[in-house]
Amino acid sequence: MSSAGDIQASIVVPLAGGSAQALRCFEGIATQGAEPAYEVIVVDDCSVGLDSLLGRLEGDVEVVRSPRRIGFAAAARLGAEHARGEVLVLVRDGAQPAPGWLAPLVEALGEAAVGLATSVTEGDPQASPVAAWAAAVRASELSAAGMPDAPAELAIGALALRLAERGLGVLAVAGSTVIAPGARREGARRPPGETPELTIVIPTLDAASERLRRRLAAVQASTEVAHEIVIVDNGCPPQGFSAPVNAGLRAARTPYVVVMNDDVEPLAGWWAPLRAALDGGATVAFPSTVDGPTRRDFSAWCFAMTREGVAELSHAPGEFFDPALVVWYQDTDLLWRLREAGRPPVLVESAQIRHGLSETVASEDPELSAWIRAQIVADRERFLLKHPDAGLEGHVLLGA
Repeated sequence: MSSAGDIQASIVVPLAGGSAQALRCFEGIATQGAEPAYEVIVVDDCSVGLDSLLGRLEGDVEVVRSPRRIGFAAAARLGAEHARGEVLVLVRDGAQPAPGWLAPLVEALGEAAVGLATSVTEGDPQASPVAAWAAAVRASELSAAGMPDAPAELAIGALALRLAERGLGVLAVAGSTVIAPGARREGARRPPGETPELTIVIPTLDAASERLRRRLAAVQASTEVAHEIVIVDNGCPPQGFSAPVNAGLRAARTPYVVVMNDDVEPLAGWWAPLRAALDGGATVAFPSTVDGPTRRDFSAWCFAMTREGVAELSHAPGEFFDPALVVWYQDTDLLWRLREAGRPPVLVESAQIRHGLSETVASEDPELSAWIRAQIVADRERFLLKHPDAGLEGHVLLGA
């Protein structure tokens, strides 16, 4: 990286979470040579779990923060406003640059006819440049064409169309390579034929979303035992929380199960302490949430049980949560029943996760948001009918 006076390229890295992948991205950027001179601008897109990492990078990168989640395209525009280089290099989803990645990308823009230079993906060199994980564009051209509003996976392609309208072409630069987020060089993460011990159930409104892809990469990177992941996409139409969790648990066939929201990021070593707590007699065990708000009585965005515990605690055969509690209060119902049985959930401090704090419930989709609000009101009424002696303050049992 260089002083303000000689910066040629500004590397803009929008990030919304995934500290392990972000670290790999920065490590890749750090391997670049002294030429061309560059700066790094990180756009913190209302991220979860990056404060510690970004704090360590303070002074080496400029951090621009968005007060709400705006997505890759808008984050790229925000970063461009702070850039000082003649060339803007956009990196998507924390992709990891290979050594020598930057120079050929910038050099390609020396050709007047080239408006967008894209990196190639390791292991997939023939992929279309419009699906690239990193691309370079002259700052003046981006300012004139404008960064189009498009989903992250389409944003580079949409920008290429804008530049084509101005008579500028796209060039995939063979000498500029990135490693796709979460990419692996091996085909299997565990020996074939091994019996899985854990099923992780993740309900989501969109199994193809960036958020879920980041969370799956974190689960795969931090879960050190043989496991299966059951993803229940219930966004067509939205069905709440109880129904998809119940469906996922019916599919589980392992000795242990974990229910995990799609905005949870498990950290290294998270599973072994939870398993130890269950083996020690806990009916329900849940990890500690770091770098954000948490609850010590029961953080139901991630919790573990044995297979036998699922059967014992189920509201009805095949229905773990009460399906009448659609969006909220199913976890409060479970907590109430556990307390009545004298077996409250056990917090395991040494198992750690990060949590996006109900990103789905806070949806900006007006129709979905209105539906969720209506369900919450109805769920509260149904919970109080079921437990008339329960005191509630918001979503918390009084006396917790």
